[in-house]
This record gives sequence, C-alpha cells and structure tokens, in this order.
Amino acid sequence: MLKYDVIVVGAGPSGCMAAKYAAKAGASTLIVEKGAEIGEPVQCAGLISKRALEESELKDVKPLINNELKGAIVRSHSYELRIEVPSPDKSAFAIKRDIFDRALAEDALKEGVDVLLNSKVKKIKREEGEAKLTLSADTAAGKEELKATVVIGADGVRSKVANMAGLNVTKHFLNCVQVEGEYKSADAFAEIFIGRDIAPGFFAWAIPLGAEKIARLGLCIDKRCSPHPSPLRFLKRFLAEHPDIAKRYKGSRAGFTAGAIPIPTDTGLKRRMPGQSTVRIQEGCGILLVGDAAAQVKPITGGGVYYGLKCGKIAGGIAAEASLSNDMGVLRDYETQWRNEIGKEIAFGLKVHRLRCILNDRDFDTICRVLSQEEMLQRIAKHGDMDYQAHVFRDFLKNPSLMKLAAGNVIRYLYAKRRLGN
Repeated sequence: MLKYDVIVVGAGPSGCMAAKYAAKAGASTLIVEKGAEIGEPVQCAGLISKRALEESELKDVKPLINNELKGAIVRSHSYELRIEVPSPDKSAFAIKRDIFDRALAEDALKEGVDVLLNSKVKKIKREEGEAKLTLSADTAAGKEELKATVVIGADGVRSKVANMAGLNVTKHFLNCVQVEGEYKSADAFAEIFIGRDIAPGFFAWAIPLGAEKIARLGLCIDKRCSPHPSPLRFLKRFLAEHPDIAKRYKGSRAGFTAGAIPIPTDTGLKRRMPGQSTVRIQEGCGILLVGDAAAQVKPITGGGVYYGLKCGKIAGGIAAEASLSNDMGVLRDYETQWRNEIGKEIAFGLKVHRLRCILNDRDFDTICRVLSQEEMLQRIAKHGDMDYQAHVFRDFLKNPSLMKLAAGNVIRYLYAKRRLGN
C-alpha cells in the first residue's frame, strides 16, 4: 500500500502544477493518471496567452509552440472585425498541448513528485478511525490501494473525484469538436466565426499552426440553446458550406478530437449553494478540486489553462500545509483564495455567455460593426486581455449602440437566466 501526504488525480496542467507546489512545500506527493501517456488524448484548441506560458514556469517553451499569433479576426454574418495584438506582452500562442502537459509533468517530477500512469481511481473512502483517505485504483499491475491525507481532483470535465466527494460545481457543458487539416489561413491570425447557425451558444474557430499550412478548425455549442445536440453536425456543415471556410479548407484531416467544457453553476462566496463547493473536509482529511474539475474556466472563450495553472499553485500549497500541520481547516482557504482571484471574472463571463445564447445574427452583426470603429479598436488594444476579459467587455457596454442592443434583449436575457440555470 502506497501512502502519501497528497495525491493528485489527473496529470493535466492544473494537476501537474498542484502536485509540483505540494511537493515544493514539503509534502510527499503522487499523481495518479488514467492515461498510459501524459498529454494524450489532446482535447483542447491549444490557444493560450503569453501570461499562461509564464504561469507555467517552463524554462524552454520553444519546442511546444506551433505559432505565435498576431491577433484575431472575428467574422459575423455580414461583418469582419480585425483585432491586432498591440504589444508582445499580449501575444497568444498556438501550442502543442501534449508536449506542454508532459513538460509540466517533468517539472513536477523534478520536485520529487511520483507518477502512477495507466491507473483509474474507482473509489475514495475514509476508513473508520483513520485520518487518511483510501483510494482504490485499477493500475497496470492490478488493483491497488493508496492512502493520502488530502486528495486533489484534477481529473477534468465530469470529474470522478468530484462525483465521489459529492461536490457539484457544474450541471451543464459546452460540447466541442475539432479537426486538424490543410487550410489557407489568414496570416498568423486566429479566426472566430459567430452566428446561431454556425455554433449556437458559442463560436467556431480556425487556428493556424504555422508554416505547415495546417490549422485547427472546430466549434462548441451549448445544447440548451441549440436546435440539435450534436456539435459534429454543425462542424460538418461549417467546413462544407461556410463561404470562407469551404474555399480554404482542403478536407485532409490530420486529427479529430471531441470534448466538453464545464459551465460553472456559481462563482460567488456568498451565493454558493450546498454542495457547490470545491472543498470537502472530513475528520483528519480532505478533498479539493482544481482546473476543469472545479469548472475554473472562462465562460466567454472556454479557456482554462491559465486559470488551472494559477489555481493549481494555490491548491498544491494549501493541500501541503493542511496535510503537514494536520489542520484540515486550512483547506477552506483554497475556496476563498481562488474565488477571490478569478471568481468575479467567471461571474461576469457567465452573464456574457447567457447574452450570447439569445442574440441573433443581426445582433452579432451590430456588435462587429460597432467594435470595428477606430475608437473601439483603440479600447480593445488598450484594455483587451485573454485572461481577464471583464474590464474590456464592461467598457463595450458604454457604447450607445451596444447599450441599445442589450436593453432590447433584457426580457429574453432574464428568461434565459432562468432557463439556462447558471
């Protein structure tokens, strides 16, 4: 039987970072990963900010970068909004997500973290009279029992750890599909396509991967505001019928991925309902959730790498402190710290997401037309931020045309708030 202070379930970015920081703080730490290889399968568009790369603390990032992007082009039905990166500090990067994950795991190993691959946690329980949690796992060597004072669930969307702990941080998901194929891209610009017929409740994208003339093309939908539950149906139509995409996409597929993005049920410290927590404390032991398992994602763009890295550091440090001091009350600080860090951003992002779910193509055209004005482009250049989006979106709403658009949809927005349930 293997015994540790902290066991992290899941070897994605948030899990590796949590394990690294638990070990740095002096806790014996183990990562349990269900895959036979870290980083596989890839279920991510692989677009992150320079800030996220810095947050990763990786010393050599060149091997994991496909392309540095100059900006984004947002296309509605009738308008095109071109946004250029104003400075290197606001650069975005298309990355090789599998290599990125493995590099993070190697950093954790250097801090003394152990890793158990090809292992699925089937049950977590607290034995009577023990101040430890027992994890029953199916490993490559057979059934194994592991013990830890603190367990960190970093096992992604539809987290098994969250389910076993009775922690319900999300009820709904964005469903996503993506292909890699030969594509004539618009220089080094990410392309975003919005419209109810294209990707109801979200958007489609084309992310160029550099000199190979290969791009990732995909989309997400919110099934609660979609006429059809399958995103694949929308992707097939997008690739075959969209006037921009159909001309430039050559049809060769280098890869296909499908996945989901959690939509948080709440974010505020005061509004949280019973069970809607990322912390569970039992006598002498406890469980934390981090990353997608905790729904720590940006509802506007679906990105979660930066939030997962930041929250992983908090989770690892606090888990180590609690286990080494035998004071499980410390674990409550995790909830407070991560919500204070990104809770308001997520809360505002949920409002934007609800609004997006009710807008029609004419509304999206209005938004692109207004934001294409020179004054608005300057505001985007000054305040735009991939990781902290609330400020610039609030700034947009001061524009009279966008205020009118929002006012005209207020009744539908309030109805959607009740119907969407987040």
